[in-house]
Amino acid sequence: MFDLFKFRLPIAVTTQLIEKLEKLEATPLTRADLDRLAAFQRQHEMEAGVYVLYLDGVAVYAGKADDLLDRLQQHLEKIRGRIILAEKEVRYKALLLDENWSTSANEDLLIRHFKERGECEWNKSGFGPKDPGRNRDGYQPNKFDVLYPINTDWPIAGVGDTMTIGEVLTKMKDQLPYVMRYELPAIDLSMKLKLKGVPRTAMGLALAIAKQLGEEYQFMLFKSHMVLYKSKQQYANGTRLAAN
Repeated sequence: MFDLFKFRLPIAVTTQLIEKLEKLEATPLTRADLDRLAAFQRQHEMEAGVYVLYLDGVAVYAGKADDLLDRLQQHLEKIRGRIILAEKEVRYKALLLDENWSTSANEDLLIRHFKERGECEWNKSGFGPKDPGRNRDGYQPNKFDVLYPINTDWPIAGVGDTMTIGEVLTKMKDQLPYVMRYELPAIDLSMKLKLKGVPRTAMGLALAIAKQLGEEYQFMLFKSHMVLYKSKQQYANGTRLAAN
C-alpha cells in the first residue's frame, strides 16, 4: 500500500501566525512604540515580520515586510498626514519572523483570513503604494485617498517672511507626511517670496507660490499628494490652486 503525502507548509505556518496574532494585544502605532519595536528587533537580530493594523478595534490592513520597523514607520507617516485618521488611534500587532520561516509566511493567506471576516478594507484600496509617479497624476483616486484625503493645513516650520521659492519648497517636501513633488527651472527656484501674513501651512504656502509664479505653472492638489510643474496639462482629477 502506498500514498502521497503533501504538507502544505504556507497554510500551516500562516495558521499558527494568525493564532499567535490573535492572542496579542494591539498597541498604538506611535513613534514611541516603534522605538520599542526597534529595540526588540535589535535584541533578536531579526527584521522581517507580519503585522496587522487596527482602527476602532477592527483589522483594516495586514501585510508582510522584509523590514517590519521600516514598513510600520512608512504607514505611520502616511496616517499622520490624513484628514480624519490623524485624529483617530490606529493600533497594530506584529510578529517577527525567524529566517527559517520567513519565506513560508504567506501574505496573501494572511490577508484572505481577515477578508473572509469582512475586515482589512485598506488592503487593495491604495493604502500601501507610495508616490504614484508623474505619469499617474490625475488618475482616478484610490478608495483610501477618497476616504482619507491629505491634510492641506499641515504646519510647515522654519519659514521666514522672505525666502526663495526653492527654499520654501524644500521645507514643504522635507516636512509634509505625504508626497510633494515639483520640478522647476533654477531661475524660478531662486525667485523671492514675500510671506508676511501668509499662513505657514501647506495650502497657505502653496497658494503664495502659485500666485508668484503665475498662469504658466500648475500647483495641483490631489487627494493623495501635491505637485508643481511648469505645464498646461489637463487633469481629470485634482484641483489647480488659484494663482490670484
